[in-house]
Amino acid sequence: MTGRCPHCGGAAHQTQRYPHALCNACAGRATDRTGRPITMSNESMSGGFLARHLDDGSACGQVGADGRVLIDGVEFLAGEDRFGGIVVQPRA
Repeated sequence: MTGRCPHCGGAAHQTQRYPHALCNACAGRATDRTGRPITMSNESMSGGFLARHLDDGSACGQVGADGRVLIDGVEFLAGEDRFGGIVVQPRA
C-alpha cells in the first residue's frame, strides 16, 4: 500500500493520478444516495463503469450516471480507474 485512506486512515493503494483514493474496505461499503448497498466493477475487459445493487443485482442508474456514492453517510465520487478497476475518492 502506498498511502492512507482519507476516510478511515487505513492503508490504501494511492497513485500520483489518484492520491486520495479510498481503501478497499471503505469502497466496499458504498451505497447509492438512497442508502442501498452497491457493488462496482468494470463493464468488460476493455473498461467501462458498472454499479449494481447488491440485493437484487439490478443496475444502479444513479451511481452509473453520476458516480456519487455514500460511505458511512459521507458522499464520495466513484469511477473507472485509468488502467482498469474502480477508484473511489473524496469529492473535490
